[in-house]
Amino acid sequence: MNVKKELQRLLAKQQEEEYFHIPMEEEFSFYRDIASGNLDILKGNITNENWEHMGLLSANPLQNMKYHHVILIAMITRFCIEGGLEPEQSFTLSDLLIRKVDQCTSHRELSAVKIEAVTAFTNAMNELRRGKELSYHVQHGVDYITKNMSHPLSAGEVAGSLGLHPEYLSKLFKKETGYTLQQYILHKKCEVSCYMLKNSTISCTDISSFLGFASCSHYIRCFHREYGITPGQYRRNEDLSGYS
Repeated sequence: MNVKKELQRLLAKQQEEEYFHIPMEEEFSFYRDIASGNLDILKGNITNENWEHMGLLSANPLQNMKYHHVILIAMITRFCIEGGLEPEQSFTLSDLLIRKVDQCTSHRELSAVKIEAVTAFTNAMNELRRGKELSYHVQHGVDYITKNMSHPLSAGEVAGSLGLHPEYLSKLFKKETGYTLQQYILHKKCEVSCYMLKNSTISCTDISSFLGFASCSHYIRCFHREYGITPGQYRRNEDLSGYS
């Protein structure tokens, strides 16, 4: 049976059984929390997972979990690199953790590696954020933007979450990041879209919708202003670099 027919069969079976994968936003929200250095996530139950909706990658339950943990570590690594963590440090830590996953012989050991991975990357990003010495209001504004990346954010909403006037917070952002508040929001959305363009086949229209842009054309204009090329050109360049 070819891949297309097998895919159609599986999709029909999942529809009949009302089985659906975890929404992308729910998954990405977890990665963004880690990339923001949000230490609060370390206080929760990191190992609490809905494996029923994580996808079946192997008929062997332990091997299935191993595959998912490798994907988890790879995704966290790339989100943290996008967030400013030094690539060589990130990839070396990732390699170390994936080797630990490979050596696990039980679900309990895998859960311990997941806790270690989330803790190590979150602490590294927290130290990176503190090293930038952002003021209290700017840091909390950055955190709010990171957590609500898929919403159509406005400067007024971010400032309102902190009880501040948008113009005041925007001046603080300009002083500490080089961007006004609204420019920073669009800058970070474009950064996230770069990751999605490089690591998925999601269309530009769906990316713009996912990230809360007013329209696909608005997303393309913002992206071109940020990087000097369109999202489509960026994706093609990345595809070509992968074969160089």
